[in-house]
Amino acid sequence: MTTLIYLGLVVILWLSVTVKLYRKYWDKGLSASVHFSEAEVDEGQELAVHVAVENRKWLPLPTLKVKFEMDRELVCHERASTSLTDKQYLNEFFTVMPNERVTRIIDLTATKRGFYSIDEWHFVTTDILFKSLFTKSEKNHAWLYVYPAHSRYIGDSQVYCQMKGELICNRMLWEDSMEFKGIRDYTQADPMHKINWKATAKTGGLKVNQFYDTISQRFTIFLNVSQTEILKYYDLIEESIRITRNFLELLVSRGIPVRIISNGVDKLTQQELYIREGAGLSHITECLKQMAKMDIYAKHRDLAEIIWEEVGRGESGSHYMEISVLISAEQTPQLEKAYLRYAGESANASWLIPIRASQKKHYSKIEPSIAEQNSIRREYIAIDELGG
Repeated sequence: MTTLIYLGLVVILWLSVTVKLYRKYWDKGLSASVHFSEAEVDEGQELAVHVAVENRKWLPLPTLKVKFEMDRELVCHERASTSLTDKQYLNEFFTVMPNERVTRIIDLTATKRGFYSIDEWHFVTTDILFKSLFTKSEKNHAWLYVYPAHSRYIGDSQVYCQMKGELICNRMLWEDSMEFKGIRDYTQADPMHKINWKATAKTGGLKVNQFYDTISQRFTIFLNVSQTEILKYYDLIEESIRITRNFLELLVSRGIPVRIISNGVDKLTQQELYIREGAGLSHITECLKQMAKMDIYAKHRDLAEIIWEEVGRGESGSHYMEISVLISAEQTPQLEKAYLRYAGESANASWLIPIRASQKKHYSKIEPSIAEQNSIRREYIAIDELGG
């Protein structure tokens, strides 16, 4: 009997000491990291979030919960521990033994273009008797760019096909082989005689010589995210952004300088999207990152006002051998007038207008506008009702 009493006292003492040790040392040597498996993905692409917990001490943690929040557009695959409101809140449960590192992988699908981050995580655990609750929060640094997908509707566009043919062929005639400009990455459209073999050997990747054009040339994309009507069709704006990517990659891959001007604002800086002309893979990456961060729901200016500013700076198409395209689901007389003035009477300019497939018959009956009567070609791009 006395032995049992002593044994009971020892157990009570041990539990008391253990509880105190947990209270004091539970987070000592305990760390976590939450990061995306990729830094950049395309809209609709799959990726993962890696949650790693490391316990660098001799105390085990039988019930450790790691909590963090993430945007709803990053859809988890079969996650029962996820709750949804404006964000989704994920709870990952771990049993971590002394000096052990445990990693979980959460599969995701990036369903929508955007810039996403996981800024903080929380630890929740208890002592060995489940009597006391301990919590801890830490800042986290995980970022993800979700680039707009390629438009699947632009392939049959007359404007796109014409540029893919005539513009690319004419480019070969404008280049002046006597005016060296620099070196850029090789593309499949480059002839073999343009390869710079010294630069290729030095960098380990195919490089080609780039020359100035005999005529100053560039391509300007005006991207409009405005919708002044009461009923908003944000899927049409997203399709406009996808179409922009198609033009960007087509032209830059052929060495044609492209700039993008939009009234859409950056999600982080609230600055309007204005990307100066450039070429090469780095320029494509810069443009895609800026488009990923574009917030189409934020307050923005009328694109017509921005185009008039370009005219005022002497940046109109008549000053260059320039080709431009306006991508806008919204059609207003103010926008037509500004774009017509920018393009000039002899300029090569087009207006692509995403519409819903059900509206195609209606728009085909509309009389030609100011733009169509002059030098601007207007073409409607019919997309599926759900936006695709």
